[in-house]
Amino acid sequence: MMDKITDKSIEKLNELVYKNTKSLFRDKIDVIYFDATTLYFESFTEDEFKKNGYSKDNKFNQPQVVLALMVTKEGLPVGYKTFSGDTFDGHTLIPALNDVKQYYDLDKVVYVADAGMFNKTNLDELEKLKDDGITYIVGARIKNMTKQLKDKITNFDNYRPINEDLSIAVFDFQGNRLLVTYSKERAKKDRYEREKNIEKFVNRLKKEKSLKGFLNNNGYKKYIEIENRKNCNTKITIDEEKIKEDEIWDGLKGIITNNTDIDEQEVINQYANLWQVEEPFRITKHDLKIRPIYHWKERRIKAHIAISFMAYTLIRHLEHRVRLQYKKLSLQQIRKTLLSVQASILHDKKTNKRYVLPSNVPLDAEKIYKLMDVSLKTSVYRIM
Repeated sequence: MMDKITDKSIEKLNELVYKNTKSLFRDKIDVIYFDATTLYFESFTEDEFKKNGYSKDNKFNQPQVVLALMVTKEGLPVGYKTFSGDTFDGHTLIPALNDVKQYYDLDKVVYVADAGMFNKTNLDELEKLKDDGITYIVGARIKNMTKQLKDKITNFDNYRPINEDLSIAVFDFQGNRLLVTYSKERAKKDRYEREKNIEKFVNRLKKEKSLKGFLNNNGYKKYIEIENRKNCNTKITIDEEKIKEDEIWDGLKGIITNNTDIDEQEVINQYANLWQVEEPFRITKHDLKIRPIYHWKERRIKAHIAISFMAYTLIRHLEHRVRLQYKKLSLQQIRKTLLSVQASILHDKKTNKRYVLPSNVPLDAEKIYKLMDVSLKTSVYRIM
């Protein structure tokens, strides 16, 4: 069966998924969330498709492929695209967007993506699409801005409060809006994580004998200073200046948008909803067990991902229908409920007849079967 799934089949799958997702809404899809992740293999052999690259599963010595996914603001899938394992996250957005333009009927749509997609090439390409009604909301790497802009961002006189926790400042970035928010809670979290990293560093410093161990750990190396690196008496210390520099950015988050039709609060809300595209990766990786991948031929790998995407689409659509027509149930609750629908087969040895004895069916299961228009027998019946 897997060998029947070709690139043409996958193209058709994406079209069908988009059309079915679109059919669930009266209005057109107006917001698409985009993200990419990596899927590793139980193999150490590379080829043109599965390659070593930056692994989000910390499997840096194993080949992988990159999966880019697009979902609606409700978390329903719109489409996906695969890339070779050495593809940088930031280089996946435009090819995926070109597919959307080619195959999907979209009017006005806002693309929302995290800071991993923030690069000049992507922003330039997205700007070209503004006249076609396609705009963007993208996470900004505010620490990489010009010194003049960074000075403005870190000057809290430029901020005004939105609520008890959040303050906002708006700056110009190449003719577009750069929204920077400061959150007290986020500042506490940033400070806690930094202090935890430093504490780990101090504890490890007492045990670690290899300098390489420190250099390979991103959590440590930005806060350490190494003296006489080539000398056997290498000294590793905490760089207090780097810590102070980092503290300035605690609680700050930047968002860039070229959409002039939505207000600042809506920009913040839409960006905050980015978890809708991050959650599918958790579901596909853990619940659907999309990885590790045990296939090695490219067509089989693509077929494996396509089947996983189909499964994910079905469970998301089921979850959505249950929420709309009955009540909100998580995927785990739906699965547990459906698994509880069981039956015993009774064999009458005298007559050689067999009967099905259904178990007691929970109300949630009855409702799910009904809204999916699937018959469910609750009394004893004969099968042969």
